[in-house]
Amino acid sequence: MKSTIILFIVGMLVVCNALTLTQLKAQLSGKVIGQRDPGYNDVRTGYNSRYSRLPTLIVQPYNTADVVLALEYAQSNGLQVSVKSGGHSASLLSVLDDRVVIDFSQMKGKTFDNASMTITAQPGNRWVDFYNYSINTYGVATPGGNCPSVGIGGLSLGGGANELASVYGAAVDNILEIEIVLANRSVVTASATTNPDLFWALRGAGHQSYGVVTQLKYRVYNIRPTYYSAWITYKWADFEKVLYFVGQYSKTMPNDVNLYFTGWRSGNATTPSVALSCFSNGLPENGESLCGVFRNISGAVPLSFDFTVQSYYTTVSTGSDPKARRSYTKNTFLRDLTPLTIRTIRRSLEASPISPFNYNTARLNLYWTGGAVLDKPRNYTAFVHRTYPWNAVWLSSWASGDKSDAYHDWILGTYGAMRLFSVREAYQNYQDDELRDWEQLYYAENYPQLRVIKSKYDPMNYFSYLQSVRPVGAEYEWDFY
Repeated sequence: MKSTIILFIVGMLVVCNALTLTQLKAQLSGKVIGQRDPGYNDVRTGYNSRYSRLPTLIVQPYNTADVVLALEYAQSNGLQVSVKSGGHSASLLSVLDDRVVIDFSQMKGKTFDNASMTITAQPGNRWVDFYNYSINTYGVATPGGNCPSVGIGGLSLGGGANELASVYGAAVDNILEIEIVLANRSVVTASATTNPDLFWALRGAGHQSYGVVTQLKYRVYNIRPTYYSAWITYKWADFEKVLYFVGQYSKTMPNDVNLYFTGWRSGNATTPSVALSCFSNGLPENGESLCGVFRNISGAVPLSFDFTVQSYYTTVSTGSDPKARRSYTKNTFLRDLTPLTIRTIRRSLEASPISPFNYNTARLNLYWTGGAVLDKPRNYTAFVHRTYPWNAVWLSSWASGDKSDAYHDWILGTYGAMRLFSVREAYQNYQDDELRDWEQLYYAENYPQLRVIKSKYDPMNYFSYLQSVRPVGAEYEWDFY
């Protein structure tokens, strides 16, 4: 490695006697993929094909030393990096033009320690990989994601909540230690006792603002062999009645219950569809008593009520993943599910575009993020969303290009109509590059402290992109597109 004279230019480290591509390839344990190499197009894309960016180089590290090398190559050649865990960034902010992409797909190491009840894992693991290891081998788990192919790195560092979270808290609440490579290429540990300010910031604002996270240690729990889960569909005419009951039931239900409500229109359907998932963290034999309340809601009888009693690994591994197509995603946290809120949601879905193609979809997903997630104060970690339990996620996705304007106009109109019923917050794991006030929406009152910590660990703002935390005094925005 060569690093003699270091110059500071526009917030970037530029090293004279730069590490050459030949040297990088010779010293790296992992893979280097150039723009003309096989696999380049596969790696540079994510599930949202609305974006097509061209990184200068892709590095697939095998270990932390490889990450340090990738960072040295980028910095010594006047380049910045972007970091890809699973590729599910809604705005593909993990792959940026003219950068070195650090793609963690080859870093999937995992280690379980029975004495401390922890799993240490590298960020290239998908949640289906993590749970296959933790549940099927050791019978333990931690809150994470319920889409099987989502990467653990990006989801965990932004918050992370699935069916287990209402009992055990968010993913960030169960991270005990983080290994990270800083801009000066030092490898440091962040925990409650070592660099605790950085540890606080990474748990909620860890998306490429402070460095490259290479390892996470999670607290894990002994979980049940099987869980009760029900998937329930209703007539569209019963939409308001069902969602109002869901909102009322959620106010008194035990933490054992986790709910997910969705409404959508696919293709040229005359009316949208509606469904509810009810998951019980308790004994499977008690699942019916907790979820059976949805079998008849003041005369609203389900079209179908299908329940399973199965391993949580099976629940995740058979779950749905975001489809690879063009899409927009917007989200907010609702104040309450009042009759007017629900009526506005219904009208928005009824106003969604109609298309001859069934794979073109407009959708609302309502995720319950209550229970143990809300038990912590808003400044417990950088993840601030601990007041309102319903996260409303609006999605529009299509495969045919001629519907781009229609689906974009619909989601913008819907997002605007829902502002009256929403708090000024948005979940940062659904990164939205159209937001102008993302600092407030993602981090709220925690943002000033995040900037102070950024100034300490990355004062030259090397790790910067459209929605990265800015150090104190850096008010400019980079032009990334």
